[in-house]
Amino acid sequence: MRLPPLTAVRFFEAAARHLSVRGAAQELHVTPGAVSQQLRKLEEFLGCALFERLPRGLALTAAGQDYRAACGEALALIGHATARLSVQGRRAVLVSCTPGFAVQWLVPRLQDFHRLAPDTDVHVSTTDRLVDLAAEGVHFAVRHGLGAYPGLRSEVLVADDLVPVCSPRLIAPRRVARRADITSDRLLHDEHRGDWRLWCAAQGMAGLDCEQGVVFSRSNGAIEAALAGRGFALARRAFVARELATRALVGVQAAPLATALAYRLVYRPEALVDPALRTFHGWITAQAACAARA
Repeated sequence: MRLPPLTAVRFFEAAARHLSVRGAAQELHVTPGAVSQQLRKLEEFLGCALFERLPRGLALTAAGQDYRAACGEALALIGHATARLSVQGRRAVLVSCTPGFAVQWLVPRLQDFHRLAPDTDVHVSTTDRLVDLAAEGVHFAVRHGLGAYPGLRSEVLVADDLVPVCSPRLIAPRRVARRADITSDRLLHDEHRGDWRLWCAAQGMAGLDCEQGVVFSRSNGAIEAALAGRGFALARRAFVARELATRALVGVQAAPLATALAYRLVYRPEALVDPALRTFHGWITAQAACAARA
């Protein structure tokens, strides 16, 4: 089995999260040139392009999206194992969540937690499966659902508040996107394939064929495609708040779709006895409350 250079994989994972060479360089404390060199080395090793180089950043190719999911899980497993061998005097919080939640909500906020608790490390394991918290040593899980988890506590972090978004380039020279701009061939689907059908029904848009369009296995794949100007993604508002604020994406003028589902923080009742876990719980719930008010 031929394995790629671990440094190149780490640099790729950071660049894929930020969709920016500069953003990855800042996180890794290296120069942008060093990041670009490692990305080229990895692409040469694999024999395929992982990114499209855009004027204002990066976009993942189909191969890049698949590889990022695999690399994220592999690095998370390494981090998980490392957490169990943490040096004396440091604490570790192990969080399991979906890849989309990690990339679009949790990871961009972790620097704030590190300022609050510099002696505590956070290890994020990305997976779509329901983990056994006790058996796998996971302190917190973030899951998308109704919140029925027997024997565990469940608190809403991010409510489902779905809004169609697209790149400003798609509607130029206008600054506002309208419902009429959405056509069947421009639909970008994620793993929640039925969301477009629910949104169209709520809007009374019977003429839109919600089975058409491009399907991505992850929500961040649809958002990345929208950023690249390839169509309209139906995104959770909390996941694209930064992009909407900077007009990297624009929302369609229409009422958002609220559902009964939500991203929920799940943990064992005894977890909050631990001071480090109690600190993390207080921080992440405060972050969620702040984001909901924005």
